[in-house]
Amino acid sequence: MAWLLLGALAAGGCTYQEPHEEDFQAGMQAYSQRDYKTAMERWRPLAEDGNTSAQVNMGVMFFEGLGVARDYEEALKWYKMAAMKGHAEAEYNLGLAYAQGRGTQQDQREALRWYRQSAERDYLPAQMMLAKMYYEGQGVAVNHAEAARWYRQAAYQGFPIAQYMLGTLYATGQGVGKDPIQAHMWLTLAGSQGNEAARQNALRTRDLLAEQMTPAQIREA
Repeated sequence: MAWLLLGALAAGGCTYQEPHEEDFQAGMQAYSQRDYKTAMERWRPLAEDGNTSAQVNMGVMFFEGLGVARDYEEALKWYKMAAMKGHAEAEYNLGLAYAQGRGTQQDQREALRWYRQSAERDYLPAQMMLAKMYYEGQGVAVNHAEAARWYRQAAYQGFPIAQYMLGTLYATGQGVGKDPIQAHMWLTLAGSQGNEAARQNALRTRDLLAEQMTPAQIREA
């Protein structure tokens, strides 16, 4: 599900969380212009000095092979440095690396551990990854209650796909008590943003649900 892969690892994007260093900003500018060699030259000293955003970006460059030969083990080294300091995106990227077996042996349990740490720091992609894993039983037993928990956290952040999934869970009673009012509310929110096809899908689902609701329930929703 490509929409879920919003972190630097999957999308090839780089973090911009500590912009006060002039060299970091210069690296971001170079990266935006696809001058990856210069970006690496700007970020490496910062990363070696402990700047976690620069460490994540170094990991991205090695993982994607941008301005340097692709080296998953080197990418993992940089991700671990930042993750050990509590950098949420680094934790998520580390989880992806373990899940895919890139630079390390594939280890779904270790992937889950890093996803969870990242999700608990409110990192949206990690919350969506955990929700998907528990909903579909990917590397873990199916657990709709746990899926609902993480979809709810992401929905509170305004992510329309999470709002849609949470709405459908309330509509069907999977992992939560069946509640058409909550379902209608979340589907309405999902239908108010995102791309046109996703909005229309959410609103169609909501309208089908509304056919089974009383006018009072719809007003409450």
